[in-house]
Amino acid sequence: MRYATWVFAALLTIAVATSGVCATASKAPESPKAPPGWVLVEEDVLVVFADEPEHHLRLAHEHFLKKEHKEAASEIRKAAAFMRLEAGHATAEAKKGLLASAAELERLANGLEKGTVVSERELKEAFARADYALARHHQMKAAEAHAKKEPKKAGHHLRAAAAAIEDGAAWAGHELEAGSIDAIRGARVVAGKLIEGVGWVPAEVGKAITDIGKETEKLGKVVAPHKAG
Repeated sequence: MRYATWVFAALLTIAVATSGVCATASKAPESPKAPPGWVLVEEDVLVVFADEPEHHLRLAHEHFLKKEHKEAASEIRKAAAFMRLEAGHATAEAKKGLLASAAELERLANGLEKGTVVSERELKEAFARADYALARHHQMKAAEAHAKKEPKKAGHHLRAAAAAIEDGAAWAGHELEAGSIDAIRGARVVAGKLIEGVGWVPAEVGKAITDIGKETEKLGKVVAPHKAG
């Protein structure tokens, strides 16, 4: 795990310093040459690190509360870089939202360093929008993977979508309703079965993906996200 994290951290450093990123599916017969200034990342590798944006947002918040604005800005940029990596293999509909949110996070990081961002509320609202963009992306990728009969990939994306909904609601200060909590819990159970490769049926998977889609829409209304697609 340490080795995998180190490799990905190196890619992240490059992503922060460059103007773009791209990702390709691991099943391609040959890895295409990445355009100048872009980072080539396998989609099957990237999905395992789906929780990285939230990890860096939480660290950024901790630094902000300690008035360590430079460190907070650095963590926010890392989260934005991971979102740009995700956008490299997102559906056309979700890609705009991911890129818009990444750009917002980068502006936020710049504001922290310049001293123009002083409100914790500004951070939390931007972080909630980031989680909404991620939830939307992962839900769509879960549906796509399920349609292509790629259960493990669908499971990882479904689990990531469920987590992003919870995290986004928390940043927004929104208490999830009982029905929403049940939908998220059910999605996690199905995701676990898909990842493990046992005990799931197509109808159950389809319902879980649909339910998470509905919960994503609810979150979108709460956080007033950037419009996408």
